[in-house]
Amino acid sequence: MNCILWPPRSKIVFTEEMKEKLRKPIGELVTGRDPDEVTLKLKKLIEEINPPMVVAVGDYVSSKLHEHNVNVDIYVIDGRIERVKKSIDLVHFKNVYETVNEAGTISSSSAEKLHELIHSPEMWPAVLKIDGEEDLLGLAAILSAPDNAVVVYGQPKRGAVLVRVNKSVREKMIKIIHEASIAK
Repeated sequence: MNCILWPPRSKIVFTEEMKEKLRKPIGELVTGRDPDEVTLKLKKLIEEINPPMVVAVGDYVSSKLHEHNVNVDIYVIDGRIERVKKSIDLVHFKNVYETVNEAGTISSSSAEKLHELIHSPEMWPAVLKIDGEEDLLGLAAILSAPDNAVVVYGQPKRGAVLVRVNKSVREKMIKIIHEASIAK
């Protein structure tokens, strides 16, 4: 397995083919009749797992988890739901940090800030507000999070994905990052 420097020192740009691979759920797809049912299933799973930390990536999934009092340590949002600008309740948190991340990329600054937040529990709960697009930062969260952490992200029109971070999942993400590096 090829090693990568994480967080990266330069921006990682993803091709359409690589983004397509990432559209397939990386973890457990949680579905239901409506968003509240999905959120309650996520809450139950997270409580059963009792992870050392939870990262939510995406405005809609973050807002639903917050609404249902799920213990989330870091929310990663961009102020948009399915590309439509929406403000959600999370911007009223005390610990709100901002960074820039262009669509289709993982910027070094956003990966670095997310990595710092993940490894600084004294800063939790925190919101990382992205100027740009947060979608690919789920991958960054998986690479930075400790074993047994949970990363949750939305799967548009299907539900949400719960990823239990472990060596195997990280290796899959490293392979994708390596492909991105070669594609430059």
